[in-house]
Amino acid sequence: MYNAYMLNENQNIAKEHLNGPMMVLAGPGSGKTTVITARATRLVQQVQHLLVITYSKAAATEMERRFREQSPLASNITFGTFHSVFFRMLRRKNNHNLEQIMADGERKNIVRGFLAEKNYDIEDEFLSSVLNEMSLIRNELHELIYYHSSTMGADDFRELCRAYELYKSERNKIDFDDMLCNAYTMLQDEPKELTYWREKYPYIMIDEFQDINCVQYESIRLLAAPRNNLFIVGDDDQSIYRFRGSRPEFLLNFPNDYPETQKVTLDTNYRSTDVIIKYANDLIISNEMRYSKSIVGTGQKGPKPIILTADDQNREAVSIAERIRDMWKKGANLNEIAVTYRLNIQARAFMDAFLNMNIPFRSRDEIPSIYEHWIAEDIFAYLQLAQRIHLRQKVGYDPNAVRIINKPYRYISKAFLQWVKKENLDIFRAYKSKDSGLHFATKNKIEELLSDLKSLARRNTVDAIRYIRQNLGYNSHILDICDYRKLKPSGLMEIADELQEAAKQFKKADDFIAHAKATAELTKENEPQGDCCTLTTLHSAKGLEFEKVFIAGVVEDVIPYARSRTDAEIEEERRLLYVGVTRAKHELYLSTIKSRYDKPTKPSRFIKN
Repeated sequence: MYNAYMLNENQNIAKEHLNGPMMVLAGPGSGKTTVITARATRLVQQVQHLLVITYSKAAATEMERRFREQSPLASNITFGTFHSVFFRMLRRKNNHNLEQIMADGERKNIVRGFLAEKNYDIEDEFLSSVLNEMSLIRNELHELIYYHSSTMGADDFRELCRAYELYKSERNKIDFDDMLCNAYTMLQDEPKELTYWREKYPYIMIDEFQDINCVQYESIRLLAAPRNNLFIVGDDDQSIYRFRGSRPEFLLNFPNDYPETQKVTLDTNYRSTDVIIKYANDLIISNEMRYSKSIVGTGQKGPKPIILTADDQNREAVSIAERIRDMWKKGANLNEIAVTYRLNIQARAFMDAFLNMNIPFRSRDEIPSIYEHWIAEDIFAYLQLAQRIHLRQKVGYDPNAVRIINKPYRYISKAFLQWVKKENLDIFRAYKSKDSGLHFATKNKIEELLSDLKSLARRNTVDAIRYIRQNLGYNSHILDICDYRKLKPSGLMEIADELQEAAKQFKKADDFIAHAKATAELTKENEPQGDCCTLTTLHSAKGLEFEKVFIAGVVEDVIPYARSRTDAEIEEERRLLYVGVTRAKHELYLSTIKSRYDKPTKPSRFIKN
């Protein structure tokens, strides 16, 4: 028997819907999973098959678990992600097997190898950007020949994409993008397959519809026609994955594509206090590209959101960590506390602070340590070399000297560098030799560098890094790399800025380098057990909830991010902050800083006092 859910009026309208298109606008904490499960439980008693699609395996598993608790008709319903459902379609047509699916690591290695052959300096952020763009053009159904890359040279990007497709073809492999694109092509070009799947799934439900991309939407439109029994659940105010091809326009234009659409809004937030809900409403109402709606609460009382201010990102991290430590000492559950931020790079200061204070934490994101970035390794090489020169240590061949000797370019030949390595010679002694093969102008360059290194050793750590970047031309070296490789310099400059910011805590370079190495190791080993505070980007926080939420760095050029300039981009940045705010159940803290990388900042235009 059907087990009735305790639903409010709008939830019940959604549950009772049967035929035709239906759009459910589901605000944060509004019980959308309950509604989807309730409708599926009711509907499956009347129809033979039902397809329910969501965006994560965990969400699909949770829905299936709830459904099984309410109905014995589990065999009549398919819960899955877009990828799992579309792969099932491809398996029927092409007999694909799991061994053919390319692992993410293999995909990265292929692209990394190509970039290395082209002499690109490969750091994790750049690699991720290239991989995301490769996915984007396919999911947006762009033609490669007309596409101009924003991450690298257009010709190189096209060559990479073709080489990658050839690699897969020769090995009979498919990746996750193929699951979507090949299924779309099959549904479009194979009438028998399309008819089979239309009959198999006459009713379709889709969760998180605001995250749908072009290839997914076009595939679903094919699959749902002509009945159009399409039940979608989403929130245009939580559309935050434009970089993956997701846009709120698919949700906003749904009634235009399906004029018979019925619409209902789940506007009661059962998660947060009324004051947090009001703060979120006041924030998102400034967006124009959205459905007009106002989320209401259930009368939960709680404190007003608190605006914190710190001098810079180091003090911000320490101050927030101290506040969390005090909460923890007073009995707060660390599992119910989250620190969120717009940029992955902001995690560095919090990881340092949490490790120093022995606060257990887990990260929702894969955060490579900036201390292992090639820029950090270059800076450390300069600092260590300066100390050796200052102490007049004799070591023979010094990898640090070779690493930085042409950063920036000083016209030191490969033949000379190979010679000093073969003969185990110190560059700063060997350059004078008649066997060096160096021109007198090049020798003068080395003498200038030697003088600079002696000056460098007398400075404190942060001044030394500034000197390396400005006086020794390392910033120009970064810009030259970006210019040659057609990269935007802001990302690499931000790495150097963050490293310089971290150095402010250490007077001696040796102490800073020791800290960097220890932190990098601790971060790798950090697999905490038991209660842990969560560190997460705002993107990764979506779908989560916590009693206490801190949002760090709510200043201009961070959120909204400096690269966001168009109205659509600014609105997405506001939605991103909205997602962060609505993660909080009871306590919300928004943190601003007075300066970032020694430059004054302004509180974000999104801040509501």
